[in-house]
Amino acid sequence: MSGGRAPSMKITRAAARRFLAERHMLLPPRSLPASRGSVLALIERLGSLQFDPVDLAGRSHELVCHARIDGFEPRWVDELLYANVPAKRALIEQYNGVLVIIPTSELPYYRRPADRRRERFWSDGTYKKLKPWAETIMSRITSEGALSASDFGPSKLVDWSWGPTPAYRAALEMLANSGELYLARREGSIRWFDLPERLLPRNVLERRVSEEEQIAHTFLARHRDMGLTSANAAWVPRDWPLTRKQLVERLIAQGELLEVEIVGLPGVWRLPAAERFALEAAARATTGSRTAVADPNAVTLLSPLDPLIHDRSRLEQLYDFHYRWEIYTPEKRRTYGPYTMPIHAGDAIVGRIQMHREKGGVDGASGALIIDGLWWEKRAKPQHHLEGLTRAIRSHQRLLGLTAGKMPSVLAERRDGGQLFKRLKRADVFRVND
Repeated sequence: MSGGRAPSMKITRAAARRFLAERHMLLPPRSLPASRGSVLALIERLGSLQFDPVDLAGRSHELVCHARIDGFEPRWVDELLYANVPAKRALIEQYNGVLVIIPTSELPYYRRPADRRRERFWSDGTYKKLKPWAETIMSRITSEGALSASDFGPSKLVDWSWGPTPAYRAALEMLANSGELYLARREGSIRWFDLPERLLPRNVLERRVSEEEQIAHTFLARHRDMGLTSANAAWVPRDWPLTRKQLVERLIAQGELLEVEIVGLPGVWRLPAAERFALEAAARATTGSRTAVADPNAVTLLSPLDPLIHDRSRLEQLYDFHYRWEIYTPEKRRTYGPYTMPIHAGDAIVGRIQMHREKGGVDGASGALIIDGLWWEKRAKPQHHLEGLTRAIRSHQRLLGLTAGKMPSVLAERRDGGQLFKRLKRADVFRVND
């Protein structure tokens, strides 16, 4: 614990799970109203959304929003990220260890990585090596507007971080990574870049905050994202002037962070200090004679990158749930599937489900949602969750714009799978898939 100080509170694992379920807006699920404003409210609550382009059953940030926003539509995020008018571009992609979506108003707190890269590129010879292509890119974008790497045609290969790369692409990456250009829009894997002043409000571009303020803000953003973290979960880059211990001490003294102890688990845990009353409420709800049982049919399907589960150590310690995202695991070595989603019910994780979106046929059909596999935890009672799981799957179909669904016969013939299949078949075009 920091400075030999005793934690402010001691809570049970049950209280921690209840706090996280409510804090992450999963109890009940899909409780925010259907609007773009709910996207902004969610990101304000979590601090950020991790972005990942993989789209087997919806992109990760869309699944995170869908789990919490009733009737969520993916276009809402795109409209907020890629609006043509700077004043309406309320969200922006930035790096905070990983690629995240943050409020545009917070951009001044995320400038440090780009500033450091610019210093490095201009001092280590990278800019000099790529200068001819970089100057062409800046000239053309200035006169023509947003462009992608494919708009510049072929060029010779140069060494880049991931290997030999066409010079125009490397130069474009250099300019974007150093803040000379910003992302205008993306479609699939294609990205268009433009000048900052065409994309972002002037007051955001001109605002500067100190390096220490940036460090504190991004560190706290990780705690907002996770809600309750172990002492080692929120890391700090090696080039920061403050160590993690020094930063934590300062934030605790300023009343920004709170340390607690979880019975039966080692070390201290931290959360934003403003969340103390919510944590106390969760503790009251899960202890004593008035324990309130969480609704077992409050079911949510979690993205592999959902903030509730992306700290795998916390997942095992609090939920006794071992999880690996197997999309990059060779198929023969996978235990479940490439995009297996944990099933969160009430304030527990009771199983996992593997689904993917089938592409539409040549006749213009919209395709189907394929349920490839369903696995329950040993302690789970599937019959207690089937109604909620049915709602969650049907909601997922609507998210993807699908009206049909399929399930392999080997799953449909299982007791738990058959019960689920019957429920899905009542209202949807759901059939066995062999």
